Amino acid sequence: MARAIWKGHLRLGESEVPVKMYSAVQDRKVHFRLLDRESLSPVHQRIVRKTDGSAVDRDERRKAFPLDDGRGVVLTAEELDALQPEASREIELCRFVPPGVLGDQWYDRPYYLGPDEEKDAYFALAEALAGRKRLGIARWVMRKKRYVGALGVLDGYLMMTTLRRAEQVLALPAAGTTPKVDPKELRLAEQLVETISGDFDPALWQDEYHERVCRLIEAKASGKKVELRPRERKSAGGGLAAQLRQSLTSVKERRVA
Repeated sequence: MARAIWKGHLRLGESEVPVKMYSAVQDRKVHFRLLDRESLSPVHQRIVRKTDGSAVDRDERRKAFPLDDGRGVVLTAEELDALQPEASREIELCRFVPPGVLGDQWYDRPYYLGPDEEKDAYFALAEALAGRKRLGIARWVMRKKRYVGALGVLDGYLMMTTLRRAEQVLALPAAGTTPKVDPKELRLAEQLVETISGDFDPALWQDEYHERVCRLIEAKASGKKVELRPRERKSAGGGLAAQLRQSLTSVKERRVA
C-alpha cells in the first residue's frame, strides 16, 4: 500500500474530518547522471562567482530579486523564513462551487485523500459532495508552502487537486470573430469524431519516447549494439477538408489491418 505523504484534517465550520494524503501521480522521467566525456567519471555542478570562477559556499550565498533597471533587491534567508506561512495540519474548506466554474487551466496536481480514524465522517462528506455535485475549495499549508485546491470525489473517495493561482492563469487570447464553418467540412469533422469515438483506456496511450529510451538502455546494458533510425514524419498537405479525408482513410485502414 502507498505511504501517506501528509496527514491532517478537513475543517468545515466546527467539524473536523481526519484524512491522509497520497500522491495520485508519479514521476516516470528517465534521469541521467552527468559524466566526463573522456574518462566517463561522474561530474557535479558547483555554484561559482562569475568574476573569477571560484566556488561559493552555501553560507556565503544570498538571493536577490532583479529589478528592471539592472539593480537587485538582496534578501536574506532569515527574512524569507519569516515570511513563510505558519505550519498547520488543517485543510480549511472555504466554500463549495459547481464543478463547471473551474476549467482545465486551473487544475495542477492531483492527490488522493484517504480516511484516517473517523471513517464515518469521511464517507459522509464524500457522499454529500457527490450527491450535491459540488467541489470544495480549500486551502492548507504543506511543507512550508500555502496551497489552494479543489476537493472532489472519485469512486466514493475524496480527491484533492491543487489549483493554480489567478495570476498564473492567462486569459483566452482574442481571436476575433468566429468564422462561418463550411457545412461539408463540418460533416467530415463530425464523421471523423464519430469514427474514432469509444471508451477511454489510458493504458492504450504510452509514452513512446520513454519506452524507446528504456529499451535502448536495456540493450546497451546487455552489451547489444543498437542501430538507431530517426522516425519518419508524414506531412499533411492540402486544406482542412483534404486532411480530414486523409484522417478518415487512415482510421479505416488501421481498423482493417
